Amino acid sequence: MNAASRRSELAARAAAVTTSVPAPSEPGSSDGRDGEPRVPRTRPVRVTVELSPMEHKQLRRWCAETSADLDLPVVAGAEVFRALLNLMHDHPEVADQVRAELARTGGSRRRH
Repeated sequence: MNAASRRSELAARAAAVTTSVPAPSEPGSSDGRDGEPRVPRTRPVRVTVELSPMEHKQLRRWCAETSADLDLPVVAGAEVFRALLNLMHDHPEVADQVRAELARTGGSRRRH
């Protein structure tokens, strides 16, 4: 399957999902299917982050240094992102620093 047909297939699947799922209502209320209450999501959600080669090198280097400092066999990059997310949640000053960096960089480096 070529890239264009794969993109078309994914777009069609996404459209089918978004048109078949009712809009969320108030928490704890029915989702419209036979009056059944909404079931909270329990499965993990995969997030992909694209890094420049230099950013990836910095992350790998930091993980290796931290692994040695903490006497751990490995420190995974995904765990670094989880730790940062928890720090932003638990420490407003860290979240403020992240917000300032986002304001400085324009908030998105996503390629269109």
